[in-house]
Formats: sequence, structure tokens, C-alpha cells
Amino acid sequence: MAERVLAGVTADTFKHMQLGVGAIIRDFEYETIEAPADFKTAFLEAIKNGQSFGGTQGGINVEIVPTLRKRDVDGAAVSFKGDSVIDEWTCQMSATLKEFTPRIMQGAFPTAEFAEIGEADSGLVAMRIKTALSPDDYDKNHTWITTTDYGYLMVSMFNAIGGTTGAISATDRAEGGIPFQTKGTIEDFEDIDYAPCEIWFVDMLGGVIDKSKVGAQ
Repeated sequence: MAERVLAGVTADTFKHMQLGVGAIIRDFEYETIEAPADFKTAFLEAIKNGQSFGGTQGGINVEIVPTLRKRDVDGAAVSFKGDSVIDEWTCQMSATLKEFTPRIMQGAFPTAEFAEIGEADSGLVAMRIKTALSPDDYDKNHTWITTTDYGYLMVSMFNAIGGTTGAISATDRAEGGIPFQTKGTIEDFEDIDYAPCEIWFVDMLGGVIDKSKVGAQ
């Protein structure tokens, strides 16, 4: 009799999956939220307030990646526990933005300045891109919020700065796209022990959080 093929799937697997593409929110105010229902309300309010980077194509990619370096020691032919150090953390998100408006272009070109042409509400707006970057060009955060089977997952990049990563495309019989990437940065030296990002698990149903893994903040 053949053995059953082993896999990690359990009855809980289908309660914990991430669903859909989610949205990237600019300057999401979540620090004072203390309940899942309030998180949902704040998220929907941010969408209505125009803080989203809008529609995307090809999904949203989130990278929280350490650059590991193994210490070079003569005679160490195998890996040892503790022989590696992290030289750098890369915290960034990327997507192809689909909405060609001043608000969206401001995210892709953070040093952009806008001026209305002609009379008020003329319908003409000019955008110029400054060549120098200043601290005021950084947003408080760029935050990915996505649906899960149990509620929401949030990944927030602190002190975020966005930009294009290649050509803005316009092709025949298709809609144009803006290749976009945003990176989290550290603002205060006191935060240097942590990567410039934060992840929240928003449990709307209860039972997802492992209390043994949660410490005092």
C-alpha cells in the first residue's frame, strides 16, 4: 500500500491565507488603533480620503530582505551557528501604478511640484521635478494592507520615499503603467536596531495570535 504524500496543510491552512492584491496607502494613521474593527474603519476611511496609490497591475511585491555576510575564517569548511552577520536590511514595495493623476504622480516623483496654469480650475496643471531631495519629500509611511481569511495583514514602511524604476509604458491596445517602488528608511538613530518597517496581524475572527510569541510593547 502506497504511503500518503506528506504535506504541511491542515484544517487551519484555509483559515490563514492571504487573499487578493490589497492596496498601498500613503501616511496611514494606525498608531492609536487598539481594536480590529477600528483598523477596518481607518483603512476604509483612508481609501475614501484618497490616500491609496490607486489601481495596480501585476500585483504588489513586498520585500523585507536581509543581506547576510558570512565571517571569513580560515579552516571553517562548514557553516557554524553565529558565523553570519546582517550588513543591511532592504525594506521596499513595488507595483505598476495605473492611474495618471497628479496625486499618483506625486508618489512616483516625490520631489514634484505642481502649478495650475491660467485661471483657477482651468483644467491645466504643470508638474516640475526638483533635482534635489529634501527631508520633506519623505512620507510618514507607505503601507500595504491586504485581506486575509482572518481579517487583514498590514506591512508599513517607515519614512518612505517612492520613485519610478524604469520607463513609463504606453502600448497599443493596452493601458499605460508607471513602474513604482517605495523604500522604508530610519529617521532616528534610536531605531537603528530595527528594520524600517512594521507588520500587523489584524485578527477579526479571533484565535490567530499565538500569545506565547507576543511580548510587551
